[in-house]
Amino acid sequence: MTKLAVVGAALSLAAITRALVLPEAAVNQAPLGGPRGPDEVSDLHNVIFGSHHLDSDDEGRSAAEGFFNAVSSIRGHIHEDFSQAVADLVGLGYTGDHFGRPAGHGHHDDSSLTIYELISKSKYTTKFAKLVDDHPSVVELLNSTNGNSNYTLFVPLDKAFEDIPDDHKKPSKKVVEDALRYHIGLGEYPARRILHTYTLPTAHDEDLLGGEPQRLRTSVSLGGVKVNFYSKVVAADIVAKNGVIHAVNHILVPPPYIGRIITLFPDRFSTLLLAYEKTDFVKFIHGVNLKGSTVFVPTNGAFNWLGPKANAFLFNTNKGRKYLKAILKYNIVPNATLYTDAFYDKRDSEDGESEIEKRSHEHFDLPTLLGDAHISVDIARVFGFASIKVNGFSRVVVPNGVGKNGVIQVVNRVPLPPHKGHRHHHSEEWGEIEVNDLIKRLEPYI
Repeated sequence: MTKLAVVGAALSLAAITRALVLPEAAVNQAPLGGPRGPDEVSDLHNVIFGSHHLDSDDEGRSAAEGFFNAVSSIRGHIHEDFSQAVADLVGLGYTGDHFGRPAGHGHHDDSSLTIYELISKSKYTTKFAKLVDDHPSVVELLNSTNGNSNYTLFVPLDKAFEDIPDDHKKPSKKVVEDALRYHIGLGEYPARRILHTYTLPTAHDEDLLGGEPQRLRTSVSLGGVKVNFYSKVVAADIVAKNGVIHAVNHILVPPPYIGRIITLFPDRFSTLLLAYEKTDFVKFIHGVNLKGSTVFVPTNGAFNWLGPKANAFLFNTNKGRKYLKAILKYNIVPNATLYTDAFYDKRDSEDGESEIEKRSHEHFDLPTLLGDAHISVDIARVFGFASIKVNGFSRVVVPNGVGKNGVIQVVNRVPLPPHKGHRHHHSEEWGEIEVNDLIKRLEPYI
């Protein structure tokens, strides 16, 4: 294949990725303004998650939270040479002297060095390697060459450590080790595989996910590969004896609680935050024992879609608030964490992690916190790219927002249970819902 053909193929793949994965409904910043049309789209990856700064001045914050804030507050976009981004996308790798030879053939004998040996010898990863040296269990992991030891390391270059202020509070050794393990993907994920990957498991096991591996979120666009929205792959597919290395421009930090993530973006989720306040929902959810969760998070525009009458009833009347609380309960799946490509099911002591089969269609019927009301999720795949619908009409516009205690799936319509005894959802698909219809749907669960 000629170089021009390779670039053309990369552009085509990137265009497909953007068309099928990244189109997202626009969000109205006014909490209860007029509804937006379904054709108005914006890149919420940048609008919601890509360009905001976290508040790092909270009084009495823990060392772990302070470390998270210090690192994640730096979200600058580094504009790489376009040709390099295309090369990364198709897996050509960086051909300089960062580590060793680039991937492309899938054979481990391309390199005689382990992942640990490569980063230890590189002059570009000295700071990360020094941290690894302080944690023997991580050294052992990155040096392991037994039959089951295939890893993907997302290694921050030395420049990434400039994100950390000099006066930040030093985190504990456990926090640092958790962060190091969070950079290590379980299994081999070269660039070509990442093209069709949405999340991947890491070596950091999370207690609040029932002991399952915390996951990294990956996305691909014309700008290249991003991890967890803010860290960009700047050199891809460096082959090691026991896996593959990708270099990133920002440190990856295990995610905070889902509630914390939502509060970071009040201009996008202010209506939901107001609903939590009106119903004293935070107090309720703190009393629920969860081992992971799937939270369907409606944008401000999703609430707008219910219409002014329904919103006035829900938010401005004493009677309506109990129905509002019922909606909030319905939007949370307890003890089951559903990503696009993995499902952690902790509803039964025998259940555990399962990678979702890459069939053209997957259907899940999941219990919620609203009594026996279930929520349905359909994952459809076309040419390896996935889209998610909830209850057959609500579209997940920002998938797989990884959290410490579960996953956020941002939706463009507020999911509502059907009428008792019915499986279908009708009126809300077309915008606005009558107050009487809302009451009839929710009354059996109040």
